[in-house]
This record gives sequence, C-alpha cells and structure tokens, in this order.
Amino acid sequence: MCTARSNVVRHCPRSLAAAWRLLIIASVVVAGASGGAMAASMACGEPGTTSISRVRGLDGPPVAEGKPVMVEATVTASFPGDHSLDGFYLQSRQPAAGIFVYAPDIDAQDAPRPGERWRIEAYTGRYRGQIQLEMLESRRFCGAGEVHPALLDSGSPDVYAGLRDRLVTIRGPLHVAEVYNLGRYGSLALARGGRPFHPNNGVDGGRRLDLLLDDGSYRRDPRPVPHTDSAGVRRAGDRVGDITGILAHAFGRWRIHPVTEPEFAPGNPRPPAPPASTGLRALQLNLRNYFTDREGRGPSTEAGFSRQRERLRQVIRRLDADLLALHEIQNHPAAVDDLLALLNAGQPPAKHYRQTLAARSDAVIRSVLLYRPQRLTLADSDRHVASVHPRDPVTGRFRTESGGLLRIVAAHFKSRGGCPDAGDLDRGEGCWAERRLHQSRALMDWLAETQASEGGVAAPTLILADFNAYAQEAAITVWREAGFIDLLARAVPPDQRYTYNYRGLAGYLDHALATSSLLSRLDGVHVWHINADEPAYLAGEASDIWRSSDHDPMVIDLDWPVP
Repeated sequence: MCTARSNVVRHCPRSLAAAWRLLIIASVVVAGASGGAMAASMACGEPGTTSISRVRGLDGPPVAEGKPVMVEATVTASFPGDHSLDGFYLQSRQPAAGIFVYAPDIDAQDAPRPGERWRIEAYTGRYRGQIQLEMLESRRFCGAGEVHPALLDSGSPDVYAGLRDRLVTIRGPLHVAEVYNLGRYGSLALARGGRPFHPNNGVDGGRRLDLLLDDGSYRRDPRPVPHTDSAGVRRAGDRVGDITGILAHAFGRWRIHPVTEPEFAPGNPRPPAPPASTGLRALQLNLRNYFTDREGRGPSTEAGFSRQRERLRQVIRRLDADLLALHEIQNHPAAVDDLLALLNAGQPPAKHYRQTLAARSDAVIRSVLLYRPQRLTLADSDRHVASVHPRDPVTGRFRTESGGLLRIVAAHFKSRGGCPDAGDLDRGEGCWAERRLHQSRALMDWLAETQASEGGVAAPTLILADFNAYAQEAAITVWREAGFIDLLARAVPPDQRYTYNYRGLAGYLDHALATSSLLSRLDGVHVWHINADEPAYLAGEASDIWRSSDHDPMVIDLDWPVP
C-alpha cells in the first residue's frame, strides 16, 4: 500500500482521479477478460500493446490520464525504492520514446534491470505535469532488449524536449559549474569549456549548460552526499567525463540521472592559505549574517552559531591580517563585542583587534573596520550617512610608523535581490543597479570632500567593499573613471577573478579599489577560494573553514612600514 513520505518529492498518486482509478481496477477484476487493454494477452510480442509514443502523444494527442494501457519495451534505467525515484524507465526503439513507470511497491531486488524487455499493464498518469505510467497491475519478462543512448551534443532546450525520458550520453570533458545544491538535492550544474563567468565580470569562460547532473532521486538532503570523492569533496571547477543517463525535466530544470556514476577528476583542488605577509595585511570578508541572537538572520540554533563562530575564527586567524573590513554583522554593539572577544581570545596583545567606530545606523546589518593598535595608530574614523545607503560605509585613517597616513573604507551596497514591482528593476545588472550607482557617486563625492579637509595632502586610500556589483557594471566603472584602480583586475589571474558563485556563474562582487598613490606599496592581492566553490550544506555541517561563508575572503598585502 502506498503512503506519502515527507522526505521525498515523488509520492504515490493522490489526485482526485486516484479513487476513480481504484474503482476501475476493481471493475477489471470483476469483469475478467471482458475486453480493453487491461484484458489483452500478456504473452510477449503479441498484439494489444500501446506504443510509448502514443501514450506520450508524440504522434497525436496523448492517452488521457487514468486510462489502462499495455506497453512492451526495454528498461533503460532502474531507480527502485523510496531513496530513489521509486520506479524505472522504459524505452522503445521505433519510434524512439521513453517513459517513467512509477512502481513504489517494487524493491531493489525485484526491480527490472536495464537491458531487460518487459510487457506491463499499468495506468496512464501525471506527476507535476509529466506523463508517466503508474499503478502497475502486472508485468512479464520478455528477454533481452537493446537500446542505444542518443548523443546529446547541444545545450538547447529544444533538443532536450525531443529526448525527454530517454537514455542519452553527453560527451566530456565537462566542468562542474556549481555545487550549491549538492547536499540539498544531490545535483550539480554543468558547463562546457571551463568555468562559466558572469557576463558582467569582464572575464571569458566556459558555457553553462541548461542541464543538471542529478542523482536518480528527488528527495531532499540525500546522505551520503552523491558525486563526491573518497574525501567527501566536490568543488566547482572539477572536471567530469562522459555521462550516460536518463534526460528528465522536473522542478523547472532539465537534468540527467546517470545510470553509472560519472568519472570526476580534480580540476580545482582546495587551495592553501595565501603566504604570510611581511608588511601590512588587510582582509575583506562578508561574514554572512553574524548574529548573536537566534530570532533573526544567521544560524537558527546556539549550536549552529557556535559552529559559525569557530569556523570564522579559523579563517581570520589563519589569514592573520592587521586590518579587517567585515560585512553582514548584526547592527548591535553586542554582536561586535562578541566578534572582538572571539578574535582576541587566546591571542597575544600584539594581535588584538579594536573597532574603529561604534556609531551605527538603524540598519539590520552593518560593516565594521577592525585594526590592531600595536600595528597601526588610528588618527580618526567616520561614517557616511546618506539616504541612498541602506548601510553606512565606515572609514578610518591610520598612521604608520613613519607618520604616513592610510585611509581604509569599508562598504556594503544594496543587494541585487528583493526586486521592486517597478522602477529599479533588473536590466542586466541585477535589481537596484541604479541605486548602487548613486551609492558609488555619493560615497565618491563624500571621500573627495573629506579628503580635501586633510590639508591638501591626499592620503592613499583603499576601499574594501561588497558592492553587490560585478566589475563591468556601472556602480564599479564609475570608480575606474574617477581614477581608482581595480586591484583584482590588476593583480589576480582572470580564471581566479571571482569571490562568489550564483547559479553556476562566477564573478567578484567584492572589490578592492585603490588610489594610484597606493600602488607603489602594493605587495600582493589574493582571493582565497574556500567558500564560493564549496556546496552550501557544509555551512550547517562542517567544522572547518570550507563554506564558512558564501563569499571568498580577499587579502591585500602592502609594503608599509609598521612597528
């Protein structure tokens, strides 16, 4: 007897027609061989079958839902049990067509195997709009069958539609474009020709395919996590060989359920930390909602928050920076105090941090600048208060051992989400692009005004910001037009120029912009790819540095005299 299960997506039929179909079954049993498809002979090869093409409506209207049919075809893939798809796929050769048979009462030991030919009696059904066979009445083994996979050599959805529910092969080499949903749904995004980059990132890359590599299941939180290596790791940028499986469409996406596990090869191993700095080191990192209470953003449990704290502590401790520009911290003094206590605990006084500015706005989250007083002397600090900013940018001017000034700015601009119904919509640069451009101009004007008040001597300035804008978007190009230098574009190789991965497209929303007077002091620019290439489930399960946030940390090393 079928029952609904909360941990799987596919369930037993439960439409209004289900009860009606049960009555049909009862009437067929009573009527015996009174006629119709369900009463036809079950002998293999005899007349009385309905083609899969006819069931699906590939050569006319499809067979109506709830109708009894008899089909004889070859099994191409079997995914038995509630840990999988609870059924198997059949495919005919002439005309070529495939269909899923929902059979939750068949266990793995008794399930039809690929390459076997079967004659089955079942009912036509729909699941989330997809045609399938269900309520399997009887089946007869008909020997060996033969089906050759079709070659899937195009990323066009039009091509996919003609191969739906059929056995296909997509030739490698392919690349893993994204691993975000690997732990949640067991799926990976694919690309051809290398890592795909956001078109506004200013970097050429591979082509993202409109195709997911799935795992023969639609359940949530599969464990063990599929498609990982012996160490339990799979990163964006890894390579994949040929993939043979069933091409299906579900939950708005095309996906391939492999019949054998694809062969992966490391293409992007976990990187070591950047080498230690001999001068002054600045770090930029979005902490992804560092909240000390459990009523808002961030982890929902104390255990989750403890894990978040420890993982972020490990990251910041290993990078050993003298200046920290940190974003997405709860806008409450207790959160900043907690963060400072975390970073300073067990450290010698020379490595202790202090906050530049305690003043805050009414925003939910804020940016903070932390510094080591034994390395830098704070001359003054301020924040830019303007209605265009959802969160106030903060600045600090520091004196070094030689008496020179260095100005650091930390900013976190309006996000690309939460789109309005009208107005500042996504026109190719994400929602709120106009507002981010206004934020850039307002901050730039304010910096120019406050710079002029410093006695006419322009202190070298370094802006460390999550601008929520890619390098070629207006909110960033206006800075370059004003003479600021994009340090990532200047110093980081193109294929490493990313801090974030969204829907399989890499790019850098985090920026380090400098005045030209700082370039003579520049000693290194590093992006440590510990987050963007890692699956999201690690955020709630891991105890080490990997996926400790959703943005990668960015490090700027300066050849600057410090005590």
